[in-house]
Amino acid sequence: MTRKDINLYSPRSRVPESSPRPDSRPVLHRARLVFPISQPAIEDGAVVVAEGEILDVGPFRLLRRQWLGAPARDHDETVLLPALVNTHAHLDLSGLAGQIQAKGSMAEWIRSLLAAREQLDEAHLEQARALALDSLGGFGIGIVGDISSSGSFLTGHPNNMLITHTFLEIFGLHTENLEVAIERLPPAARNVLADSQESVSLAAHAPYTTSAPLLKQIKEWGTARAKVISVHAAESEEEINFLHSGQGPLRDLLEERGHEPDKWEPPGCGAVTYLERLGFLDPLTLCVHAVQLSKEEVQILQSSGAGVCLCPRSNLFIGHGLPPVKQFLQAQISCSIGTDSLASNADLNLFEEMNVLMEECFISPEGVLAMATLNGARNLGMASHYGSLEKGKRWLAIRVAATDSEGIIEAGRQGALEWVN
Repeated sequence: MTRKDINLYSPRSRVPESSPRPDSRPVLHRARLVFPISQPAIEDGAVVVAEGEILDVGPFRLLRRQWLGAPARDHDETVLLPALVNTHAHLDLSGLAGQIQAKGSMAEWIRSLLAAREQLDEAHLEQARALALDSLGGFGIGIVGDISSSGSFLTGHPNNMLITHTFLEIFGLHTENLEVAIERLPPAARNVLADSQESVSLAAHAPYTTSAPLLKQIKEWGTARAKVISVHAAESEEEINFLHSGQGPLRDLLEERGHEPDKWEPPGCGAVTYLERLGFLDPLTLCVHAVQLSKEEVQILQSSGAGVCLCPRSNLFIGHGLPPVKQFLQAQISCSIGTDSLASNADLNLFEEMNVLMEECFISPEGVLAMATLNGARNLGMASHYGSLEKGKRWLAIRVAATDSEGIIEAGRQGALEWVN
């Protein structure tokens, strides 16, 4: 099995439906620097676009001669690059922004999150979710992988610049049947699964909250439909301790919540090893966080072809440390980037995540930009259409007020970017 383009997602129109149809003639977009991602940056570059499709990419002087009849749009001293891909967000938790303090413990953070969430009404949560959704465009994010347990995305607010892939999150430490777990989802979520919408998939919450039979069935569900399945994995030392021994702070939390952890048999190994034993890992699996794992488990990820989503600011906030990013890259594991939720992050700005990876993990600007674009599209099964500026792909692009790769990250952090139509 190979990671491929799973669904033919189309962004919503960026102009009102009542507006006249835009000119279908090719347009030559020129900029100081074109950053295709799939090839080196092009000085004084250009992209030829018609009706939302990229027809050509290359040096401006060459394309100007080849496309003599195409009007040119000059973006001056800026960089053109593909829209960013946030492969892991929890928009449902946006109402908790600024309310959860760093605890240095996964169990304590979850305990605080649950307590704070119980104090908020649904109207507040939905309004906060809508504001968070709207903020993504300002950060240059054109595609988001959103983990949902509420089904509120179905009645959410339209965002004309955003492609959303929703992962419906499944829990059940003692649940052994996927149909039973799905019945516990909100009615709107169950309905969309019944409708087989292409932009909706499943997520297993984590190996410590989802039974072995349920993990297997979730993966089988995704394989049968050729859909990417997401899972939180190896996020904290407390998770690994619980999987090895069945003891520790997560056990206490599960007992408090009535999940009877003493009736669950720990696998006696790390999260990645456990998922591999269950047949959960393959190129259509996205492992989120992947902080606490052994060298052998890095090799397991490499052999399986599974993707990894890095959420560095969230990991640092909660106190987990950072994943072994250099090892992942040396193993050619497809690493993308997510912001996680506003319950563990200050904002949803992927450029800030890139900055942390550059400063703390010593990844190059070109490396983090690939993670935030092409690798993100690949890890969501959308790389045939998005994630890079290539002939035949769809035109979903931003321009950033910079003139080199390092400047892109800093300008993005400051919000110095615009969408290109």
